[in-house]
Amino acid sequence: MLEVKNLTKTLNKDKVLKDVSLKLDPGEIFGLLGRNGSGKTTLLRCIQQIVLPDQGELLFENVSISKNPLVKRKIIFVPVQNSFYDRYTYKELVRILKPIYPDFDVTYANELINRYSLPETKKYRELSTGLKKQMALILAFAIRPAVILLDEPTDGIDAVTRHDLLQLMIDEVAQRQTTILITSHRLEDIERICNRIGFLEDNTLSSVMDMDALKEDYVKIQVAFEADVTLKIRERGISILESTGVFYTLILEKKDQENRKWLDSLNPKVWNELPVNLEEVFISKFGGKRRW
Repeated sequence: MLEVKNLTKTLNKDKVLKDVSLKLDPGEIFGLLGRNGSGKTTLLRCIQQIVLPDQGELLFENVSISKNPLVKRKIIFVPVQNSFYDRYTYKELVRILKPIYPDFDVTYANELINRYSLPETKKYRELSTGLKKQMALILAFAIRPAVILLDEPTDGIDAVTRHDLLQLMIDEVAQRQTTILITSHRLEDIERICNRIGFLEDNTLSSVMDMDALKEDYVKIQVAFEADVTLKIRERGISILESTGVFYTLILEKKDQENRKWLDSLNPKVWNELPVNLEEVFISKFGGKRRW
């Protein structure tokens, strides 16, 4: 449905994205992960043509987005903040969006506004962060797009609102086969709703995988030794999630037999293997580049 092919983008002489490729299928929720400044938002903005890539192609159903601007009606970007909405009420926004997007479903939008008891006559800027995010998502779904690009949709909101937003996304995908590309630092949200994930690292997209495969490919190992071997473990490039004295929690790829054998050669007094979660894999992939 949506395909990014060899996309490259430079901003202020810094290469933000390099040779990024990604293909999204109908009805999937894809989680785009990466450290702050890794280019996640820039990729979403390139797809929506808010900023133009230096190289590469963006295709929707095999049609070039840049050469066919009307295709953008099928792709909606919901940013962290939407200053355009600030001066308008919900009713005013419906009147503005309806002529722009012919498929805009006013009945559906009203139904969701009533379901979540959102104010219809308050200006958008007067709403709380959570209500703003709910309203923006409702308006995006009411446009009836094929693809929705969500940038940190659950950032800064309470647990109840988060639950409602995530369920709204799941329902939309299940009922209409909408495709969602989402960035979030709340990895528990990504783990709950995404079919696949990909990591933006060193300006390119790496390690695209199914959520189920991720848990099958990595293992968490709890070990204890007679002496402190922290430096030795780090020199091997093994990810340390936690360490207390001579007790360590490590992350390994299951296929990494070389490091498994090396750890065993240190004669651990304790060795327990446990399943991993997404946050632990994220720390394993990106935490090793920080200063210890």
